[in-house]
Amino acid sequence: MTNINKPPLFEATIPLSADGGSKISKLLIANRGEIACRIISTCRKLGVQTVAVYTQEDALSQHVADAHESICIGSIEHDTKNPFLNIDLLLKTALEAHADAVHPGYGYLSENADFADRVRATGLTFVGPTGQTISTLGDKRTSKEYLRTHAPEVPLIPGFSGSSQNVEDLQDAATRIGFPVMLKASAGGGGKGMRVVREASQLQSELDRAQSEAQRSFGSSDCILEKFIESSKHVEIQIVGDQHGNVVSLFERDCSVQRRNQKVIEETPCLFLDEQTKKSMSDTAVKIGKLLGYEGAGTVEFVVDTTTKKFYFLEVNTRLQVEHPITEEVVGVDLVSLQLYVAAGGRLADVPELSALTQTGHAIECRLCAEIPNRDFMPSHDTVALWKPANPHRGASSVVRYETAMQSGASISIYFDSMICKIVVWAPTRALAIDILAKELANTACVGIKTNQLFLQSCLLHPGFKDTAYQTSFIPTHLDELLRNPYLPELPRYTSAIPGLLFDALKKASRTQGVRRQPFGGVRRGFHNQKFDPFQQGCEIISTRDSKASESATSCEACLRRPCDGPAGDRWRVQLHTISLDDPVEQDPSLSSPAQHLTSKYTILSQAFRSGDAWKGPSFSIEDITLKPAHKTGNFSSRASIPPSWIKAPMPCKVLSIGKAMGEEVKSGESVMVIESMKMEINIRANVAGRFETKWKVGDAVGEGVVLCSVE
Repeated sequence: MTNINKPPLFEATIPLSADGGSKISKLLIANRGEIACRIISTCRKLGVQTVAVYTQEDALSQHVADAHESICIGSIEHDTKNPFLNIDLLLKTALEAHADAVHPGYGYLSENADFADRVRATGLTFVGPTGQTISTLGDKRTSKEYLRTHAPEVPLIPGFSGSSQNVEDLQDAATRIGFPVMLKASAGGGGKGMRVVREASQLQSELDRAQSEAQRSFGSSDCILEKFIESSKHVEIQIVGDQHGNVVSLFERDCSVQRRNQKVIEETPCLFLDEQTKKSMSDTAVKIGKLLGYEGAGTVEFVVDTTTKKFYFLEVNTRLQVEHPITEEVVGVDLVSLQLYVAAGGRLADVPELSALTQTGHAIECRLCAEIPNRDFMPSHDTVALWKPANPHRGASSVVRYETAMQSGASISIYFDSMICKIVVWAPTRALAIDILAKELANTACVGIKTNQLFLQSCLLHPGFKDTAYQTSFIPTHLDELLRNPYLPELPRYTSAIPGLLFDALKKASRTQGVRRQPFGGVRRGFHNQKFDPFQQGCEIISTRDSKASESATSCEACLRRPCDGPAGDRWRVQLHTISLDDPVEQDPSLSSPAQHLTSKYTILSQAFRSGDAWKGPSFSIEDITLKPAHKTGNFSSRASIPPSWIKAPMPCKVLSIGKAMGEEVKSGESVMVIESMKMEINIRANVAGRFETKWKVGDAVGEGVVLCSVE
């Protein structure tokens, strides 16, 4: 079985116009980042010119450089409306650039019926369904009502899809259906505007947050309510339709590994379901597509009750999905090329490669995100000092794909989604795909920002994921285990060299400038120019000084800090000559700072000793090292410690809501404010009991580290 080969990727050729030219010759991509890069890649293969749009906040994104032409459309921070949601601006830009088609990507306006209609009304080709189809299927409420009338055989989850947003009506529906229930934004997906409500007392607050998030993400605050199925899988069917009534299924994807109702690991095929069930799901998806003459790529999503293996319709995403590459890997069809083909009027029946589709091998995708798993997956932002995929030089036949707009020196902005990269792996078997993907993650360097890189490896290597019956509750159920380092038993083996490397690097950095350098002074004694030299080791150190240190310290302690909660880090003694200061130290004889405040922090990326087996364990270790003098060397002033009653902003953010009145009594752990950053809402809870105070109001922008509120 393991001699199965990965299917080659077929690209559909865009139909020609009457004058012999391509019907789509210049495409404006009304999106950014990774998906824009993905679309540009296919367009280059097909000979289509591309126009990228960007804002001042993402001017250094890779899609700006990759496109044939790039146009700045404003600023997210300073414009009154997000430029990526400004239909008039995008249409004006497309016309001025002489584009003949618009691709919406995913997110933003990709499921906006008005945008689709207005693009076509200007005489441009919209790469996606008609506005009528989007308004019917892209809206969860409308799609359910439509299917009840026109396809009653499609199984629907019990719920309330009426137009009322009155909390009393929703309360009555939830009581009738039975808790727990799920609130969902009617106009969009991607985990935005979704909340699980387990008891009646939570309904009002969760509805407010779901509506707020839905309004900002999709321009509509409408929500529907459904029964929440506890033991479930999230399985979806990829479909593509043309303008001539043809719809084909490209099989299923299992997207059950989720956090915050957003997918982080997806795979295909779904080995948990039998072939008959998967065929029934595909047939249902095709039937739904044909009902409305679906055009373009779309995804019909289902929830599967794992106890009965019955499936229920969830929604139709009338766009390309983030996880589409895993379908491409096992089917061997470029979905972006199919989107362009059918948008230009091509017939699916004329593509012989679609007549006998099969799935070959197994594909898995991980979403590498800038977030902090052990802080409830709070998004993080900073500059990526080093971005180094495990093997950046891969050909088209490679079993690994990196879909990203990331590069060293790029910043993760608070204005955009936290996803850094999608890592996609194909293999003959599921077990082999898991093994390769875990090693790719371990060998990829993303330094300078906190990510879920280690967490994803924990998920892949967990026994619960090895069992194909895992459910959407996989992460919440195993969270404590998943937050631990999966390589902890091996940690000393590949981190034992860090203190020596650190000392050597700091010693070199302290050399006086102007000293004559030896050409081979950096080559270590005993070096062998061999690929598997057992002593060959590379090291890169990215230094961030975030506190004051003494001007001279003869003894320092190096402490390895593990990237998740767990046992205390190993400690080594490192002798240092001098710690140089970036800033002058303010001395104050009346204040005495303990030695632990005089610290310097470093992020260490060290390559493990090679043993002759390039795939044995993780080859890279990314750890935080904190250096602090072992003895106090002087009296210095330091910032006053922040009392626990003060709550600081974890990152630059906007105040969405304030849940308490000034002076109101609150309990420890009670929610007092909601902020937004990186397209995610964050609940702020009181650390202690007391009276609530804040100087901010709804809509205010608050800087990182600034006190949001206090509870005295």
